[in-house]
Amino acid sequence: MKKVLFLDKLEQLKALSDPLRITILSHLMEDSYTGQQLSEILEIPRSKVHYHLGELERNGIIEVVRREEKSGIMQKFYRSVGKSIVPSDDLMTFVDSGSVRQLGLEVINRLKGKMLRAPLSAFEFRPGSIEDQTSYFTQFDVRMEPEEFAAFLTEFEKLMEKMKKRDGSGSKKFSVGFTGFCSETN
Repeated sequence: MKKVLFLDKLEQLKALSDPLRITILSHLMEDSYTGQQLSEILEIPRSKVHYHLGELERNGIIEVVRREEKSGIMQKFYRSVGKSIVPSDDLMTFVDSGSVRQLGLEVINRLKGKMLRAPLSAFEFRPGSIEDQTSYFTQFDVRMEPEEFAAFLTEFEKLMEKMKKRDGSGSKKFSVGFTGFCSETN
């Protein structure tokens, strides 16, 4: 998977103008799924999911990463081509900020869903130091230059990649979400 997929065709940008495609893409940025799995997760008909998967694949935004046979049926697992998707400079005049915000909200909603499905024991407060906690929540505003924010994101991505590559034996799955944006106008 590429770190960044640069969109260079207006058709690619149009393919992302549909809120359901953004929802599907946000899932495929996190992991690979079949159309059937996405249909179950999103609670919508498989035919609708497959239509949108076709549009995203046709525009080079997602790809088939593996195939598995199950009960004589070949299943395709799809994944986003990039961890993040950025329109090329030529397309920036067509970018709808509302779509970018919608993608961010979708990430937050997915994390909310994971929190609601997690057992309450995941949120028990344990007196002591931070090392004793199984959950952590914070929100803060900081002042920084755009270049500093870019450097922070680079380091955060490196840390997440390092954590994803770890051997899972004996470890537990933690859901980690991050949102960052400039909250003031010039």
